[in-house]
Amino acid sequence: MPVTMKDEMMKSGNCPILAFHAPRWLSRWMLLFLASALVGHSSLCADEIIVTGGRNYEGVTIMSASWEQVEYRLPGVSKSQKVSSDKVLELHFSGEPTTLSRGRGALEQGDLAGAVNSLKSASSQGSDRHRANASYLHAVALLRQGQQDASKIPLAMAAFDAFLAQHESKKDFYVPLARLGLSTAYKISGKWSEAEQSLLPLARGDMGKRWILGGTLGRAEVLLAQDNWTEARELFSSVANDSEAGASVGADAWLGYASCQLGQKQWSSATDTVRQKVLENRDRNAIVSTAARAKAWLIWGRASQGQAAGDRTQLQWAMIRYFRAAVVATAGDGEILAESLFRAKSAAKELGMNDRVDELSQRLQKLVPNSVWNQ
Repeated sequence: MPVTMKDEMMKSGNCPILAFHAPRWLSRWMLLFLASALVGHSSLCADEIIVTGGRNYEGVTIMSASWEQVEYRLPGVSKSQKVSSDKVLELHFSGEPTTLSRGRGALEQGDLAGAVNSLKSASSQGSDRHRANASYLHAVALLRQGQQDASKIPLAMAAFDAFLAQHESKKDFYVPLARLGLSTAYKISGKWSEAEQSLLPLARGDMGKRWILGGTLGRAEVLLAQDNWTEARELFSSVANDSEAGASVGADAWLGYASCQLGQKQWSSATDTVRQKVLENRDRNAIVSTAARAKAWLIWGRASQGQAAGDRTQLQWAMIRYFRAAVVATAGDGEILAESLFRAKSAAKELGMNDRVDELSQRLQKLVPNSVWNQ
């Protein structure tokens, strides 16, 4: 609702652009939306609209982007044209301002304090599009801080509320993403009804068909956080098996489904789900993010440890899978990294590997010092 961010160089003019992949979802949802910098464009550079089931729009100038449609202009043509946002897979924008770029980069690298400071400053600078982008990312940065320090969550809620109050009536492209972020903040605080309430405009289809699945997936995550395995599993299954769900949405839904299987102590079934649906998916069109793969290895490790019952071989395999999750996880997947190291440490403790326990404790403290898994 993990994110892929890449800097590319256009062949004409060597102009850097940003790739925005939509939709991707939260736990790792947030990083994707950092890459969605709806920024101004240089006359030397062209934007690009990547669509599903059709020919991409290359060398265009994107005039505006809302949750309903993307308006663009072709080279040498004065009249603008439009494409439905439901059909848009990626947007490539050129010419990001320095302050916004600095904050987004800090957020990508896990420098949350630096990201909060830069993005707060950027939210009052530049064009309306730049300010909207910076305001949304500022809320994201505060949410990321709140995932490590619950005292920051009220600040994240206030930032998302402020963004929605200013931009929801304008149908800003970031509004559905902000609603997902606000729901996550409420979920962290244990405010379940508020978390679900935040998703209602998505679930009703007010913001387009693509976000109905996002709202359903978000509600499933809220139920999962409450250990409501049965209802959450049904919702995850409905999203995972929806023919309109893209690869990233489907992967997140299957990971949620497998997490419910873990909660129900169905160790072998959880293993089969992540292996077949995420790790061994041979569909050429299924692009699974590194964060999703890391989480799949983490779930597989938990399943191995859950069914070990003291069996040393199973515990050793669990450790190997936790280590694999930690290796796959990127800087932007800090909580997956932290949980992987924490659970590897717990497996080492069961095995009586005291030296390894100490080593993992030090690594956890060094790599993710502020994580709840390091408390």
